[in-house]
Amino acid sequence: MKFSNILSSLSLFALSASAAFWDNIERTELFEIMETRVPEMRVTLGNDTWNEMVEKAQVNDLSKSSPFETQAQMKFIYDGVEEEYIINFKLGGRYSRETIKPGYNIKIKGSGETLHGTKNFRLRGDNRDASLMREKITTEILQKSGLLAVEVGYTELYVNDQYMGIYVVSDAVKGKWIRRKFGDEREDIKTLYQCKEDGSRLDDPTTKDKCVNANEDFLDYMEPFHKFIDQVQAAKTRSDLEKIMDVDNFLKYMAFEWIVGTWDHYLGNFCHNFYWYQQPNGIWVYIPYDHDVDMGSDIWTAFFPDKPFSSIDEIEFANVSFKDFELNHPILKILVHDDDTVFRQLVGDIVSKVFNPDTLLTRINTVRSLIDPYVKKDKELNAGMINKLGKNSRYNYEHFYLNSEYTYIFNDDYGFKGYGLKDWIVRHYNFIANYYGIDKNHKLIEPRPEPVVLPYTFTYERVLIGEKVREVVRGQQYAIQQYSPNPSYADDSAPVLGVNKFIKEQKDKKPQQIEQTEQCWSKKLNYPCCKCTTYPIYKDNDGAWGIENNSWCGIPNNCPKSECPGKIYGYNCCDNCNVISTDQIGNWGISNGQWCSIKESC
Repeated sequence: MKFSNILSSLSLFALSASAAFWDNIERTELFEIMETRVPEMRVTLGNDTWNEMVEKAQVNDLSKSSPFETQAQMKFIYDGVEEEYIINFKLGGRYSRETIKPGYNIKIKGSGETLHGTKNFRLRGDNRDASLMREKITTEILQKSGLLAVEVGYTELYVNDQYMGIYVVSDAVKGKWIRRKFGDEREDIKTLYQCKEDGSRLDDPTTKDKCVNANEDFLDYMEPFHKFIDQVQAAKTRSDLEKIMDVDNFLKYMAFEWIVGTWDHYLGNFCHNFYWYQQPNGIWVYIPYDHDVDMGSDIWTAFFPDKPFSSIDEIEFANVSFKDFELNHPILKILVHDDDTVFRQLVGDIVSKVFNPDTLLTRINTVRSLIDPYVKKDKELNAGMINKLGKNSRYNYEHFYLNSEYTYIFNDDYGFKGYGLKDWIVRHYNFIANYYGIDKNHKLIEPRPEPVVLPYTFTYERVLIGEKVREVVRGQQYAIQQYSPNPSYADDSAPVLGVNKFIKEQKDKKPQQIEQTEQCWSKKLNYPCCKCTTYPIYKDNDGAWGIENNSWCGIPNNCPKSECPGKIYGYNCCDNCNVISTDQIGNWGISNGQWCSIKESC
């Protein structure tokens, strides 16, 4: 089997583009699989148990919900390969429990067992996101900015062979996630605290009672968190805060929250959906989760009490400054409003790396192309709508497409609403560029020009475009032109500003260890070494090649290798050891009528 037969120039280009987007980002194998596929998850449980689960799902008010969890079997199917797992399967989520298509939580059972590196994950229908892409795109903005985030993909769910539709899959912040992301090898993760109750502000003493230890074996171990709250409230300067928390990392998250217009995390009126984690070095870091209402979704002026626009029904939130968006947090007065030099640099870095129309509009097209046929099927069949009492956004396939573009959508029944994804990006990018001084190449202008403030008031009408669904149509003078992205723009350099210092220090040691044990072979050919996390996309007699910062690099021979050599070319591992052919890549067999890569352990 010749290499030229395995990888066409077209697929090499596609892999190169994908590899460039994910340069410098570590993902688990599950979400690498989901990058180009929508696999199936087929859950099987007793019919009586499933009927009971459906009955428990009948909820229109979270306060009336009750938990339900059971053991089940699950088949994970992709590229013709079927894998079987024993799982814990439960009704999941808070607000999603009130929707017509409730969410589920899954945990892979068995010590050391994972679904391609992921132990716990969540499935959500994201009923109030017409685009079904907010969770995906916003977490990618985090990752491309050098910030830790849950990983996101898509799956088609079946329960007892009943088609439940397409779901957004995200991993869950648990002990295994902390160990994987932070390299925390302590036997017990005791200093991870979840803040899911409203009003978990750092300046509010009652936050000590609102946040809980995420480790159920240490629910009473709250002393470190209580001390952290006391120290933050006592802090008067940036220097005081730097002694207890990763300040620039926290600030970059705050820049992100404003950039994506989220009211559902720290900056917002609800101030919830995040974790605080004390790292092994004693320094605290912030970890947000749950991003289905980011990017200008379900955002109301009533969420901003005491702001000058709080009594206006509808405003252009894309033109609201950070100062007007955040709700007078003392920590942000110290870190931003007294001197916003560092904050501006962090905003500029996010814009250059990812929050610009050239990068994101292209990415939206890619993700939409992946999920389009599955969304169409889901909407046509009204799949997964088992909660007959639940809230129904009534968004259809046409609304999915429109809201991923420039259409601002509104639901009459529940007041769900959301900017078109591209509309939010272009409008908010324009505000950021004017206010902070960013040029057409998405870079900060130095010296800094005077801020230009764009107006946030506008005229509009709501025009019916479906059953109980309307489009928010702005007055002609507030319209914007659709943006044509430049496909050649990319800033895939490794983020430095605001990245987690503890993790960076750990990673900086690893390349030195590789250099000491074995010189990278590609240096002899005048090509740099890749990081071991870089995805290999080509192999020749010299070795395996990857792409970093839009340039070829050689993957060191001592990097961990897949047990199936053909996986780097998109082939599955064989489920047997019957060798049909051998070439320079390795041994090949046949499984389910398709070529597959023989495991090296055979």
